[in-house]
This record gives sequence, structure tokens and C-alpha cells, in this order.
Amino acid sequence: MHAPIKSEALDARRFLKELREEIRLHPAVNHIFLNRVATTPFTKQDFKTFGLQHYPLVSCFTTYMENLLIGAPDSEAKRWLAKVLIDEYGEGSDGHDHSTLYFSYLRAAGATREEIDQTILSAYTVDFIKTHMELTTKAPFLVGLGAIGPGHEWAIPRMFDAIVPGLRRAGFAEDDIRYFWLHQDQDEDHGTWLEEALVRYATNDVNRRHIREGALASLAARERFWTGVQSEVVRSRQPISAKTFVRNVRVASRTVFAGVEGFAGKSSLAGRAMELARRHLAPVYFEDVVPRQRKSPHLS
Repeated sequence: MHAPIKSEALDARRFLKELREEIRLHPAVNHIFLNRVATTPFTKQDFKTFGLQHYPLVSCFTTYMENLLIGAPDSEAKRWLAKVLIDEYGEGSDGHDHSTLYFSYLRAAGATREEIDQTILSAYTVDFIKTHMELTTKAPFLVGLGAIGPGHEWAIPRMFDAIVPGLRRAGFAEDDIRYFWLHQDQDEDHGTWLEEALVRYATNDVNRRHIREGALASLAARERFWTGVQSEVVRSRQPISAKTFVRNVRVASRTVFAGVEGFAGKSSLAGRAMELARRHLAPVYFEDVVPRQRKSPHLS
């Protein structure tokens, strides 16, 4: 791809500045859940509930980046994506990949290994992952880049600005929440790298429309995700509520489906039907949402 001429570069930077502002004001970045975390005392149990839903998003992020790397149209795009991936793999965090850092946070919040592997996910958590898998595999490259670039790197530092004070107020040690404050700094750097990369692409209306489309699709999924997390936190605080009863039924149904699936045989018609029902009604991350996703080393 040729370097943009001066007028194209000016148009691109103007578009990117406007997009940054649109992201800053987006409801996903200013969700009421984030406002409550920033201003209202949350317990470690609340943050565990949040973290168990958020962890699959963290674990899938490098998959989205790898999808884009494969489909990148030129070496310039590949270099930027590879640079961010190196950080995600642990270059800027003493060799600890970001999924590993998040696992440490969950353990500090009191989550057990079984809870991390087997928590029933909110429909909005599943929706977020599936949306981003599609954006980075089926949509045009610049739509996917808009989702993973501006939709993440420009939004996450602002969202974590609300979360980090709440974590500290709940009594987490700084090492326990390293994942969060590291992203406040790293994603600012990534956002700057990204802007320089995007200047090369945001030089015409079609490309700008694709970048913005991806960013807004990602943020819409993020807004739904925060709504789902808020509902999960409320449910966990009300152990005898109707929502908790429904969740317990879903957990029990998962066990029944798995038992019938095993009895009937995975390759049989009944076994496949039970597998589909289990994944739809009571999904957990590693088995159901992204079945071929490889676990991080600390979970293998």
C-alpha cells in the first residue's frame, strides 16, 4: 500500500480524531455498570463474578489478533499486529501472557479452577466472542481492524480507569490486578501505534466506513456484555432470586445433557442433539463457545 499523500493523511487524521471522540462518548465506555464500579463499593465476590464472565474475552483476544494477522493485506499491517501480539504474549509483562495475568487476578478474587473452567456464561458473553470471531474472520479486513483496533485499544484504557479504583477499594493487592493497570498503559501505546497504522488506510470513504463499522460493532457488543455482567453481579448477590433459580436449572440441565450425550454416544443423533442443547442452554467457555480454542499454558 502506498504512503498517503498529504491531503489524504490530513483527512485520515481528522477522521481518526472524530472516531476517538465518538468512542470516548459511546455508551459502552460509559456504561452504568462501570460508573457503579468506580463510585460504589464492590466486594471481591462481585469482582469474581465479573471476572468469570470477562476472562473468556481476555483469553480470546489473541485469537482475534491472529485471525487479522493471517488476513492482513500487506506487511505494514502485519508488523503492527505482530507488535501488539508480542505484548499480549508477555513481552511487556515479564514473560507472562495476559491470560495468565488474568488467571492470577481470578484466583485472588477467590475463584476456583472448576469455577474458571465451568462457569455458565451469560448470553452476552457468548455473543461478544462470537461477534468478534465473525468480525475477524468473515468481515473485510478493515472492519475487523476497526473492531480490534479502535474498538478495543482506544476504549479499554477508559473503561479500566473506572474498574481499577474499584478493585483497589475492594482490597486487591497491586500484583493481583496487574492485568488491569498494565492495560491502562499498554493500550495507550497500542492506540498510538494503531493510529499511525490507520493513517495509511483511512484515506477514502469506503475504508473509513469499514473502520468505523468495525469499531461500533465491537462497542455495541461490549455494551451488551456490560449489561450482562451487571445482571450476573445482581444475581450473585441474590441467592434465592428467580434469576438464581433459573441459573441453577441451567447448571443442572448441563449435567443431564452431558450424561445423556455420554450414554447415547457423541456420534449418535441423540448425542449430537444433547451436545447442541448443552452448548445453547448452558455454555461454558473452553468446551462450548470456541471449541477449538487452545487453553493458555497455565490451564492445560
